Amino acid sequence: MKRIVWIIIVVAVVGYFFNSYTVNKAKREAERAEAERIEQTTKTAVSQMASHTNAVSDWEENLSKGERFRFESILTVELERLWLQQRPILFVGAIKDIATHDQSRYVVLVERSLFGSFDYMFGTELQLSLLSDKDKVDSFLKEHPDLFKDYGFKNGVAVVARINSIRTTYVSGEEGEREEVKIGDGELLDLLYTGDVTF
Repeated sequence: MKRIVWIIIVVAVVGYFFNSYTVNKAKREAERAEAERIEQTTKTAVSQMASHTNAVSDWEENLSKGERFRFESILTVELERLWLQQRPILFVGAIKDIATHDQSRYVVLVERSLFGSFDYMFGTELQLSLLSDKDKVDSFLKEHPDLFKDYGFKNGVAVVARINSIRTTYVSGEEGEREEVKIGDGELLDLLYTGDVTF
């Protein structure tokens, strides 16, 4: 009799763990499928935004000179050729700061984030400083109230911007060395939340 009880207990425990594993596996697969759906939807939306605004979207590829990693300094003239033209540019990154410019406009500072693009990495930091209507930015922040949470892992944005000029500034790196930052000044034409999707 004891043996039968032990067999029932063992079967029940094994059944519980098997059921738990099956449920967790199904949950993980559903979460992965949802993440893939969100990624595909986001990339499609960014592509449509670039197409709709006729934005230059291959400037990173041209700037990288065919290499995934470019650690040599980027010359301003190189960015001028790619950014200062009739067409706006598509820039994928993260909002670093928002400041008041005047009564109706903000200055939105967007930086190329580490998580924004793994295809091309540059030794020179690239940023955009963009004028935008306050209503557009306020509405975007209201739609995405958690934009600056999660330590910056889900704060990705894609912007379409018309760049009018490029300047160079320097910041102190982690070890006190001078790091060069190239900043494109211009106007924000369109803005899309990309979260933690990598491009």
